[in-house]
Amino acid sequence: MAITIRKISCPEPPVGADLMKTGQTTSYRTGDDGDIEAGRDVDFFTLSANNPFGNTNRFTDELGGQDYANNIVIDWSTYNGSNVLGYYRVSLGLFNWDDAIDNSLSHSIGTYTTGWRLINLKELMNITLQGGTQLLYYTPFNIASVSVWTSTRRDSSKVYRFGSANNDPLTATSTLTTLLNTFPVRTFTVTGTTLT
Repeated sequence: MAITIRKISCPEPPVGADLMKTGQTTSYRTGDDGDIEAGRDVDFFTLSANNPFGNTNRFTDELGGQDYANNIVIDWSTYNGSNVLGYYRVSLGLFNWDDAIDNSLSHSIGTYTTGWRLINLKELMNITLQGGTQLLYYTPFNIASVSVWTSTRRDSSKVYRFGSANNDPLTATSTLTTLLNTFPVRTFTVTGTTLT
């Protein structure tokens, strides 16, 4: 008796994920963001499944808690099964753009001595909470009205920055010599509950 083995073709797994909810919960009319609350996860702060530490907190420190003793914030909404994005939640200071990049690249905290870089525009927008006047002023960040450099260039002379004027958040551009706040980020490798 001959056995025939047939290869079954399986569809490729989906790539990417839906965007996170913005955090806007107040609705001003049917069909606006506060009404629909489009996006994934339960809300801006709560994941729909456990992170590797066994809780649904979107933001934790590198040990899975919410003490932030090293001022590192892990954003589990960016977790892809092996890597996750972490933010340093304290400004390194006011620098021009080149110095902001250099200081971010040389940043070191605890055992995380390499891999830091200046935040890009998408990474910064990912943690802005809509529905308030100060989009980065919430736990764990608590960053009051400041202008922040990003590593994202618009052209040869301008760089995107994020900030607020008169409590209205905005994304604008600045010249390379402007002095702005500097926040580094790092991609962490996740093995169980250990981040490296």
